Parts: sequence; C-alpha cells; structure tokens
Amino acid sequence: MGLLAKHSVVKHDSSTILQKAAIAKEAKKKDPSVINATIGMLYGEDEKFYTFKCVTEAEKEVMGQERYGYANTIGTKSFLDGVESWVFQDYEKEMKSVMHVKTLATPGGSGALSNSFSNYLNPGEKVLLPNYMWGNYMQVAYENYLGYETYDMFTKEGTFNTADLKQKCLELKKEQGRVMLVINDPCHNPTGYSMTHEEWIMLVTIINDLSRDGTPFILVYDMAYIDYDKNGLEASRDNIRLFETFNDNVLTILCFSGSKTLGLYGLRIGAMIGVTKTKEAIDDFVNSSQYSARTKYSMATTYGMNLIGTIFTNPTYKKMFLEELADVREMLVKRSNAFIEEAKKYNIPTLPFKCGFFVTILCEKDEALYDYLASKGVYVVPLGGSIRITLAAINEENCKKLPKLIREAFDYVNNN
Repeated sequence: MGLLAKHSVVKHDSSTILQKAAIAKEAKKKDPSVINATIGMLYGEDEKFYTFKCVTEAEKEVMGQERYGYANTIGTKSFLDGVESWVFQDYEKEMKSVMHVKTLATPGGSGALSNSFSNYLNPGEKVLLPNYMWGNYMQVAYENYLGYETYDMFTKEGTFNTADLKQKCLELKKEQGRVMLVINDPCHNPTGYSMTHEEWIMLVTIINDLSRDGTPFILVYDMAYIDYDKNGLEASRDNIRLFETFNDNVLTILCFSGSKTLGLYGLRIGAMIGVTKTKEAIDDFVNSSQYSARTKYSMATTYGMNLIGTIFTNPTYKKMFLEELADVREMLVKRSNAFIEEAKKYNIPTLPFKCGFFVTILCEKDEALYDYLASKGVYVVPLGGSIRITLAAINEENCKKLPKLIREAFDYVNNN
C-alpha cells in the first residue's frame, strides 16, 4: 500500500508551460538569438523583462512593516479600495448602488479560482470550461474534488459559440441543479480572442434565462488580461456593467490578477470580487472565501497588496500607470498585427485572434512541431493539437519573422 491518499495517486502536473519556459530560458542564456515565445510575461522591444516605471517608483514607499509584516486575511484597505476602483472604473459607484460588492485579496488570479471552485460546487460536480483553455483550470478542479465539462468556444464562422455554451449549461443544470461557468475574456489565454459586447449581452441573457427558476448560477470571470484589451478600459468595463442585470441567484466572481495587470508575476497578488444582488449571498461569499484563504495560504503577500494599493489610490502613480499601459497596449497591437499579417501570408492556421499576450496555432503533430522549432532555436508551448505563441514575450521583429519559421516547421513535420 502506498503512502499517498487515493485522490493524490494520479497527481502529475500536466501543464507544460513552466517546463518549456525553463528549457527556453536556459537556451536563451547560451544563445541570445533564441526566440522564447513560451512564458506569459511581458518583455520590451529590447527583449528584456518589462517593468512599469510606476511600480519602480511606488515600491520605494512600501518599506518595513508595509512590505514584510502580517496583514489580515481579507486584505489591506488601500488594496481593496484600489482594486475595486480600478476594476469598475467609472461604473464603481453605480455598481455598488445596484449590487453587493465585496473583495478579498488572493495569491494571484489562481488563488481566486481555487477558492471559487472549492466553495461553490459539491465534490464530484462539474465546472464548465472552454475547450481551448489555460490547462491549470482542470488541475484546480481536480484538486478540489471536481470534474469538468467543456463547451466548444468557437462557431465555424469564428465567433463565440453561445449556442453550444447554452446547451452545456442546460445539461449541467439538469445533472447537478447548479451551474458554474468559467469565462476568460478579453485577450483569452491561449487564443487571444475577445468577446464582442453583443456576445456578452447574449451570454448574460443565457445566464438569466437558465437561472430564472432559482437555479444557482456562478459565473467565474477570469479577467487576468483585461487591461491589455486593445479597445481600452472603457470597452472592457462596459461588459462588466452588464452584471448589474443578473438575477438574484447569480453570483459573479471576478478573478483579478495584479500579477498580470502590473507585471508582478512572481509576487503572486490578485483578488476575488464577489458581485451579486442579495446581502445573504455576498455574506456567504465573504465567509467561505475568508475561511478558504485562512486554511490554504493564510493571506496574500503584504508587499503585493500595499504596492498595488499605493499605485491605484495615489493619483500620480495611477496616472503614470495609465499612460504606460496605453503604450504597452499599442506595442502589443503592433506585434500581433505583424504576426497575423505574416501568418496569413504563410497560411498558418490560427484560431480566432483579437488581441493580448497569446495566439494559438492548430497543429495535430504539436510535439513534433515543437521539437523541430526548438532545434532551430525557437521555443513555443505544445498544448495537444495546437501550439501557443506568446507575442508579449518577443519583439515586433521576431513576431514578423516567426510565421515563416513555423511554415518551415509545418512542411518538415508533414513530410517526415
């Protein structure tokens, strides 16, 4: 008899992203000409790690106890106030007048996802995920004794597949009497797709139709890359505003990633924001999430909370960040335009892309494609039937150069 509990015997980290990223990082140390398009972090045009200047300036003010001391489990006041102000932007006052809103600090968006999965589904029940997804969703589900079902994310026309999503929601409603749906938007990881406002309206309508009879519906909104939407903050917040129209028995959990928004990846700082119509539901959200936080990780990093709190509540730093963020979005648009234009020229089969850090290329022999590209000094992430390219990690020149190399890889793999 082994020492592991039955639930843990099959545990094996199936996510290849960090493994492939480590290999690529070592290769680039030896040869600076290596193209490392693996890890979801932002690099400048000089291919050096990108740090926001507002972060560099603000961290000088976060010292001593504000950096290293204990904070409470829910989070520091400046962090909670700052995150709510940032996430809701011009609609904050309106949202709070219509809905009950509460926020808790978490270790990155991952902590928010884990708490959500553990508190709103019963063991053995399923969460609904897109068929193209960040693979860790499945592992978070398993860790919390849950299964998962997938919906087809795209129609044949390349639009968001609300019809299949609705059908899968209906099936889960019938099977388990409640529905938890994960939406990763905008700048979806790994495809770079962003839903239109009209598609968001259709989604909200589906959720209200399904929950009108009292069925509990939990929308887990993974908004990790929301601030890199090429349409800007106002457009993405217009979608969030739609949450005001949800039925009483719908809870939205917004999973905010300070790690992604401010480039604080290793600092592991994020938040889960509960939005719902009833006080009872929001009280349950706070109590269950605080309990989970205390038992899993005690609290998010004090340094991360106070650093973000300083930037989001100080007008000078906030203005500086807004200006820098606009420049970064423009940089990403230039890179994606360069890549997509060349990809079309070389007939590279990409999934529908709008903006963001990533683009996905369909490829049945993804491991063979990865091996060929790696032999040529190009590192990507094989995802099982596709490969993910991180446009955020390579400069515009390499974005333009990469499709030709990928076409050469396709030709080699298909002929050997």
